[in-house]
Order: sequence, then C-alpha cells, then structure tokens
Amino acid sequence: MPINIRKVGAGDPLSCTVDEAPTNAPASTETEFEKPRGISKVEIKTGYAQVRVNGLPEPLTETRLDVLEHVRNAQVSIDFLKLTQQGLSFLVSENDAEAVEEALSNQGSHVQIEHERCIVLIHAVNMRDEEGLVARVVSVAIATGIHIDHLGDMHDRIYLVTTSAGATKLKSAIEQDANGGRA
Repeated sequence: MPINIRKVGAGDPLSCTVDEAPTNAPASTETEFEKPRGISKVEIKTGYAQVRVNGLPEPLTETRLDVLEHVRNAQVSIDFLKLTQQGLSFLVSENDAEAVEEALSNQGSHVQIEHERCIVLIHAVNMRDEEGLVARVVSVAIATGIHIDHLGDMHDRIYLVTTSAGATKLKSAIEQDANGGRA
C-alpha cells in the first residue's frame, strides 16, 4: 500500500504521521529531481582547432614541457591534451590557432593545425553505470564513418572531437539511435 509522509510539528523534524496515499496517485520510480536514464541531450560546440606537435626530440618529457611553456607564454588556453609517442596534441580556440602556430614556429618539430573542429557532447546521467551505453554511442560514432580526432568520457557524458561536417552527422546519428532508430 502506498503511503504519504507529512511533517506534523514545525519544530520537530522527527515527528511525522503516515497516511494512506490517494488511490488515484500515480506510482513513481523516480523522484522529481532525477533525470531519466539514457541520452538526454547531444550538443555541438564549434570554433576549435586541433594542434598536433610531432617529431619532438629526446628527452621527450622536457621537449613536451617546452612546447607547453611556449603555448602558455602565448597566453593560449588548451583543452583535451593528449600525449603521443613522439609529441602531443590538444585543442585551442580557432581564434588562437595562429598564435599557437607562431609560438611553436621555432621549436624544430612538425606542427600541424587542423581548423574547423567541433566538440560533440553526448549527455546521459550516470553513463558509465548504464550497461552498454558507452559502447553503443561509440559504435554509432564509428559506424558514421566520420573522422574522430579525440574521444573521452566522464560520468555523465562522452565527448568527441571531429570536423564540422562530422559533428552534424554524428549528432543526427546519435539522436536517431536514442529515439529507437526514428529520425
């Protein structure tokens, strides 16, 4: 039998009474503040450039730090730093790409900047705890055939870095999959 609990005394938080709930009250498995499971939103953040720095000489740790110091001195903020076998890669604002290229021009390494990158964020509450959800999202991303520069996850979202065209295609595919294959 469902029950309602209501506070009786204003000054006594432990004092309550239990009444039967109205028979027409809907059964609930979630509280009002909980979000439903599954994908809740897919968003695209635009205006990024992917920077790849390769061919760094040994000692690799010191040369990576040198690269990052030059970027810092150019007063450029970076996102999604990845260490590679011979260098590193990261995202910058499209507006800062030229400053990064200039700051790293005398490094003696190969700097490649890929423009018009986007971050696709796929939101889902407790994504890692929902069995198969991360694998399903990544499978859909791979099946689109888009170029993926970077992929990562957090407890409530997956993010992918891709081209502008890839971002639009991925968003559509993820939303269609989340809606049971319906567009």
